[in-house]
Amino acid sequence: MKRKPTIRVIPAAQAKNNFGDVLRRVSEQNETQIVERAGLPVAAIVSIEDLERLYPEKIKSIPQLEVSLRRKRAVDRLVAMINEPGSETFSEEEVNRDVMREVKAVRYGKRRT
Repeated sequence: MKRKPTIRVIPAAQAKNNFGDVLRRVSEQNETQIVERAGLPVAAIVSIEDLERLYPEKIKSIPQLEVSLRRKRAVDRLVAMINEPGSETFSEEEVNRDVMREVKAVRYGKRRT
């Protein structure tokens, strides 16, 4: 779940050494990261939603990004639907059993071909 947007200022070395964490904070926590070098802000890392809001026409001109955004929105809708109150839930064991059954079916099907 996204939190209220925040801004965090970090040194360039910290951004470099913890880039995965920086990306997680931007994408999952909607936290804009301002990167500083020698105490001066030189770059900002923003969520794709913020980028889309800031530069909608430029986003449309990059076909692969537009496709990725449509895919991300579809995933977001699916997650929201799954998290709706009253939606059906499954135990981890049920999911693993179903996945393994399908994996075996695919493997068996491929062997027969």
